[in-house]
Amino acid sequence: MKAVKFLFLLVAFLLVEFASGQEIKCKYCQKPIVGDYIIVDGFKYHRNHFLCANCNKPIEGKYFTKNDKYYHDKCFELLFLPKCAVCNKSINGEYLIDSFGNKIHKHHEAEIDRCDNCNRIISENTTNGGIKYIDGRKICNICYGNRINSIYEYKSALSKVITRLKDYGLHFSESSISLKIVSLSELQRVSESRYSKSVRGFTHTLIKTLGNKKSFEHTIYVLNMIPSKYAESTIAHELMHIWISENIAKKLTPKLEEGSCNYISYIYLKSDYSQDAKDIIKQLKESPDKIYGDGYRKVFERFNGREFSQFLNYLKTNASI
Repeated sequence: MKAVKFLFLLVAFLLVEFASGQEIKCKYCQKPIVGDYIIVDGFKYHRNHFLCANCNKPIEGKYFTKNDKYYHDKCFELLFLPKCAVCNKSINGEYLIDSFGNKIHKHHEAEIDRCDNCNRIISENTTNGGIKYIDGRKICNICYGNRINSIYEYKSALSKVITRLKDYGLHFSESSISLKIVSLSELQRVSESRYSKSVRGFTHTLIKTLGNKKSFEHTIYVLNMIPSKYAESTIAHELMHIWISENIAKKLTPKLEEGSCNYISYIYLKSDYSQDAKDIIKQLKESPDKIYGDGYRKVFERFNGREFSQFLNYLKTNASI
């Protein structure tokens, strides 16, 4: 929440001053003034020469100033005050702002929805409206227009992420991973109390032991009907859970594990300059979640810019961060 700051000057006043042998000149036209006149910031004007810098009409009563220019209150609002993303009217006072810079009057807070995918304010002005999924998610038309839903598209995303993460020394057997595309209600069911609304996926791992040999079967659940970049980011997060289950014997704290998985989402996206990638990275950075958000920021602060192997070695030797 931010407050709009502007310089507000009181009603301009008239001053009747009688000439006492000294010529009084108008600041605007530089011609002598005879009779009453206006004084603003020490300068004298003919009554009809104190003009708005926007419409060039005389100012009477309340006015605003900016960069040494004067404006009618309506012209000032039109030129300089932010516009509400919901009603498109000028905002004079406190307002709310989403992570995309969309501003709205505070009184709209109870009536607007935010996209459950990208967190944009849903309105005709910002997202051309939105849609409500059958599982209750409110999705803006930007995300809805970029959604993927077929299992083929999701499996292509899985292969793409696995291939890119190999460059960081993270190796996965795609044959051991099943991919399920589910609704929000199904994701809530399979993840039980571990489900967080800010997470778009969940991984279940089955470990089989035969003698001294272990084998793994993983099922990744990913929300349906989300844009491809969000699906890839989610899959990257879940793949890190798989790497941890296959390579780390001890139990990591939730903050270290979820923070590390979000860090892998960042690692995957950081060289992607699409708008969706930038938006997801911003969500990772600004998440208020005490586990996912704080965990990510701690991992990022400690390992960003360092050798990736140092990050993996830390996970092998530490349980918390």
